[in-house]
Amino acid sequence: MGDRTDVPPPIVLLGGGHAHVEVVRRFGELGLGHQILLVSPSRHAPYSGMLPGYISGKYGFDDFHIDLAALCARGGTPFLETWATGIDPDRRRVKLESGEDLPYQLLSVDIGSFPSLPEGIVGGISVKPIASFTDRLSRLDALCANGTPLRLAVIGQGVAGVEVAFALKQRYRQHQIQIALVGRAEQPVPERSRRTRQLVEHEMQAIGIEQYAAFDVVDFRDGTLVARDGRRLAVDEVVWTTSSGAPTWLRDTGLGLDASGFIRVDDALRSVSHTDVFAAGDIASLPDPRPKAGVFAVRQGPLLAENLQRCLAGAALATYRPQNFWLVLISLTNGRAIADKWGLAIVGGWVARWKHRIDSRFMQRYR
Repeated sequence: MGDRTDVPPPIVLLGGGHAHVEVVRRFGELGLGHQILLVSPSRHAPYSGMLPGYISGKYGFDDFHIDLAALCARGGTPFLETWATGIDPDRRRVKLESGEDLPYQLLSVDIGSFPSLPEGIVGGISVKPIASFTDRLSRLDALCANGTPLRLAVIGQGVAGVEVAFALKQRYRQHQIQIALVGRAEQPVPERSRRTRQLVEHEMQAIGIEQYAAFDVVDFRDGTLVARDGRRLAVDEVVWTTSSGAPTWLRDTGLGLDASGFIRVDDALRSVSHTDVFAAGDIASLPDPRPKAGVFAVRQGPLLAENLQRCLAGAALATYRPQNFWLVLISLTNGRAIADKWGLAIVGGWVARWKHRIDSRFMQRYR
């Protein structure tokens, strides 16, 4: 395994997540694009907030993907389309799929998260990583295309699971498809307000999405989901939206990780074990934990860009303060959505149009 002979920029950005695209944009606007190198296995980075709209058919592929190569080119930032397979923080090297080592002065990691399924389960279709979900969605399309009545189970009752269930119901509305929402909680979106839970349950009943609450899945084989209490549910396919996990190769890096394998960072988004490594988005384990959601990665982008510049200059770093209350917009069917914040909730078509404007503004920054 040899080192690259050309000298890369001092900052290597590993992953094309929501925080890193903002770093690329800001460095480019400041004329500092040459100071960073973006490494990603794909030139197209999805915006998670628009995934339900893509599933339902509202958006096309280009509508919710950022072209990383084009974004980098506009700001004079080199772009390397390849997988990373490891990090050696003591030697300041990123290991690439090609076998090469990529040196860095500063490293920032924003590679998202990966599916974390119950032990021993390998079947079904996982929403994460979102970057490759469009390919997996085509498997569902092929399954539903033959006209045979089917039952699809969406595992996970959080916001992601609920939105995916509604989106799939909309996508396959012309087919004989039954959607079931399955999870260990007693109600959907248990982390949101009581009013939101009531609205979600009402909408599910109205369009015929089945609910299997307190169903803690421990096995899935031969078309049968098995709960910890022994209950069984026959399904034709499963879509996993459950807990996020970290890539296993991070455990071999020597970086400080939490119990789940995510990179532990301080309140400046800097690794607690290596001062020349930063992390953002799902892969970062914050000192004041928050859910693995894009709303936090988006807010981290500007501060991450500032702290990378400060670190190069030897200046004190700025503090990231994650929001204690954050707006959640839950897409339903028929052009409607729920808005939830501060324990309050409202529903309507205007909420969906508001969400579309927010998402469109975000995407427009990078085009």
